[in-house]
Amino acid sequence: MANEALQRRAAEIAAARVTADGTTERLTRLQSITAALGNTVTQEEVAESVLREASVALECDAGAVIVAATEEATSFALLRESGALDVLMRSFEHRRRSDAGGPYIEAAAECRAVYLESFDEMFDRYPAFRTFDRSECFGAWCFLPLEISGRAVGALAFGFAEPRTFTLLDRQFADTVARYCAQALDRVGLRHAATAAVAAAENARMTAEDANRAKTQFLRSMSHELRTPLGAIAGFAEVLELGIRGPVNDAQLSDLGRIRRAAAYLLRLIDDLLTVARLEAARPLNVLPVAVNSVLTEVGGLCANQAKAKAVELTVTPCSTEILVAADAEGLQQILLNLVANAIKFTPKDGNVLVTCVNEDTIVRIRVKDTGIGVDPADVDRVFEPYVQVNRNLTSAPHRGIGMGLPISRELARAMNGDLTLESHEGDGSTFTLALAPASRPLLARSSEPAQAVSAA
Repeated sequence: MANEALQRRAAEIAAARVTADGTTERLTRLQSITAALGNTVTQEEVAESVLREASVALECDAGAVIVAATEEATSFALLRESGALDVLMRSFEHRRRSDAGGPYIEAAAECRAVYLESFDEMFDRYPAFRTFDRSECFGAWCFLPLEISGRAVGALAFGFAEPRTFTLLDRQFADTVARYCAQALDRVGLRHAATAAVAAAENARMTAEDANRAKTQFLRSMSHELRTPLGAIAGFAEVLELGIRGPVNDAQLSDLGRIRRAAAYLLRLIDDLLTVARLEAARPLNVLPVAVNSVLTEVGGLCANQAKAKAVELTVTPCSTEILVAADAEGLQQILLNLVANAIKFTPKDGNVLVTCVNEDTIVRIRVKDTGIGVDPADVDRVFEPYVQVNRNLTSAPHRGIGMGLPISRELARAMNGDLTLESHEGDGSTFTLALAPASRPLLARSSEPAQAVSAA
């Protein structure tokens, strides 16, 4: 009896040692699979790594990774195989048998592992496969779902030449391998999707940039082409007004004035389009120290006739001292011309437009204040949106435009590291404030003439 007890104990110890050795080996295999999957960049590499390590650990004769070809996982495609697959493992290729049910359908569509320990068990479980010849089939199989977020995207299959009993350790190892495989396939898929999304976004960006460049080039070309005939129209109208080609009566003189003003208006629109093209092309401005008073004087002179024609009093008060700002000279003049011309346009007869300049050491503010129709505070930000004109009910032919003057002016100001803001109330006038940084160095030449206020009524 003692000898029998000793023999049983020895057998138990040997079995435990075998189990322990098997567990250690499979843990090592799982570590190898994890390390290999970390370096995979394609689904094929994932499948190859899993089959290589798992086939050795499970001592199987063939393996396959099958991916679902439909959302419902009712048909499949072979991603990778190892060894020679038997007819059962290739049953995914036969749509008729797949429709009738089978281990792939059960594993993938129902997210349930299928373990078949013998040929007879396979026949009993899947009558549709009774036509298979025993000589063409393995002795045991396992089919494992590749599940991602509760949805199977395929199946992992292993075939064994002889019937076998799948132990708990076998099943746990196989289930873990299938889970690792599914996670790796998902990661690779997400990486490819992200790469494709980035590529698509880059292509869209390049397409948009090409379209924008084409548009900008068209605007520049069109604007330059239009300036020449419009300049000629304005010039010849002025020649006729002066009587150089012969005397003109009052009605003709009035018509010529309208022609010249219309041509000047169109030229301003073209200048706006050229500025838009310049800003959209991100062409840098020529920012240098600019004398504010000289620009104010120039703007006052250019707008004096417009103010006089509307019976609006325009007062341009120069800075108390010579102030230099960091600006593009043409851009600064364009901003102030837009602001003053707009102020006059929207100010009724006998109203006032006042231009002032304040130096606050770290910033220079040029204000254009009018007693015009004003803007509802809710619409203050909208006046700087392209092609938008607020107070449309108050606008008529004298107030027409394309709504680009103020947006361009703000963009120009910001391109010079400044800003343009508006304070206004409907019916109570508006005040536009252009803020610019003082120049870091003085101009090489400075006008010796004292600044004087300009007034037009």
